Amino acid sequence: MTELRSIIKKLTGSPTGKAAGIKLSELEMTELRLGYTLPEILKELYLLAGKNYMLMESFHRFALPSQLECVDGKIIFLEENQELCYWGFAVGEENPSVFQLTGDDEVYEEKLKLDDFIKLILYYQCAQSGYEYCGMANITNEDLEIFSHTEWEEVIHYNGLQIYWKKDCLLWYFYKKDYEVNDYIYFSARTLEVYQQHIIKYNLEEI
Repeated sequence: MTELRSIIKKLTGSPTGKAAGIKLSELEMTELRLGYTLPEILKELYLLAGKNYMLMESFHRFALPSQLECVDGKIIFLEENQELCYWGFAVGEENPSVFQLTGDDEVYEEKLKLDDFIKLILYYQCAQSGYEYCGMANITNEDLEIFSHTEWEEVIHYNGLQIYWKKDCLLWYFYKKDYEVNDYIYFSARTLEVYQQHIIKYNLEEI
């Protein structure tokens, strides 16, 4: 099982890691239209979960293969949830760097390659909106340290965002330069049953 399939299995609960994929023939038509071969990690995402709303559209929006376009040598594949910016990658590389493009024609290079960037976005999709049940957690830094080392798997630590995973739920927050929690700690759950199991333990306040 590839790492991406494993992540999709974790997040969706799918026993096979498949979650409403797009047909290979559609990707081949897209590559023919663009005149470029898409990176394998992006093709794998489309094949496994290209039609899965939770992973592909619940917060930021991945472009469908038919919507992919090349702008100034970069293929645009992801739109920010408020349409304030987009993300793209330079054509011709197997695992290219990712660039953020703003409406002011400014371009910023992310510190992640495409494979790691896609994994980050999938977890973030579920944390922000993909998982239906979400609450703010009143957890001390001391308790957080204990929980994160005994119950949770760290999956994302990047640019002020920290995410931990365990079955059917995510614990996440934004951190400052000194790695202290910036504001609240959030708990997101895929099912109501899992959410209810943690209300008292984490003193959850529903959002």
